[in-house]
Amino acid sequence: MTIKYAFRVAYLGKNFCGWQRQSKGGPESPILPAIQELLEDALSRVTDEKITVIGSGRTDAGVNSVGQVAHFRTQNQKLTTDNLKRGMNTFLPPEIRVMRVDRVSEDFHAQRSAMKKQYSYYFQQGPGPLPHLMDTTWWIYKNLDVAKMQEAISHLRGEHDFKAFQAADANPLKSTVRSILEAEVTQEMMPVFPGADLNEEGYSVIRVRLVGTGFLKQMVRGIAGTLLKVGEGRRNPQEMQDILIKKDRSLVGTTAPPKGLTLERVWYSIF
Repeated sequence: MTIKYAFRVAYLGKNFCGWQRQSKGGPESPILPAIQELLEDALSRVTDEKITVIGSGRTDAGVNSVGQVAHFRTQNQKLTTDNLKRGMNTFLPPEIRVMRVDRVSEDFHAQRSAMKKQYSYYFQQGPGPLPHLMDTTWWIYKNLDVAKMQEAISHLRGEHDFKAFQAADANPLKSTVRSILEAEVTQEMMPVFPGADLNEEGYSVIRVRLVGTGFLKQMVRGIAGTLLKVGEGRRNPQEMQDILIKKDRSLVGTTAPPKGLTLERVWYSIF
C-alpha cells in the first residue's frame, strides 16, 4: 500500500535549469541540476525507496517560487509529515526549502487538480539596484508609468488567445487560449528593511500580478517585457489589445529575464 503526499516548496531559481529534470550533458556541456530531480533525490534518501515527484507545472531556468506544489507516493508508512519535511530540507540545497507537507487522497494530482495559479513579476525601481533583491527583481532605472501599465494589463483579463506571448521555441499545443482571472500592476514599498528610509530615497517595487487557469511557456515574461515598454512610454497601452488580436510574436516586447518572476500560489479545493 502506498501513501500519497503533497507539499509546497519555495526556491530561488538562479542556480537551477528549471523545474523539470533534463537529460545529462557531457563534460563539454554540463547541465545545471533541476529542482524536480533534487527533490526526488532528497525524498529517496528519506524514504529509502525511489521516488517520483509530480509538480503543478514547470518553471523555467531562473524562475523563483514560494508556491510550487508537488505530490509523490511512498510505501514507507512510518514517516510523519513533519519527518518528511525535516528530512527533505536536510538533504536539499539551501536555495530549495519545503514549506509544508500534507497527506492527500488518491484522487489528488498536483497538476490536474490545480484550479488556478498566481504569478508575479517584480521590477525594482530606484537610483541603484538594491543587492538584497537582485535575485528576485529586475532593476529599471527609468521611472515607470504604473497607471499606463495598469491600463495595458486590463486588456488581458478574460479568455484570449495568448499565442503571441508564447515562447518562440515552445512545443506545439492544441490550443493557446487561456483565461486570466485577475491582472493588475501596483507600485509597492520595498519588501525588505521596513525600518529604513528606502522609500524616501526613491526605492520601490512594481508588481505585475496575474492569476489564471493556465499559462503558456514564458507567457508572463513576455507580458512583463511588453508592459515595460508601456511604462517607459515607448508603447501605447492600447497596443496590448492589438497584440492579442493579431497574434504576432514580433509585436511583443523583449522577454523579461526569469529572475523577476515568481510562482506565488496554486489553488486547490482540498490542499
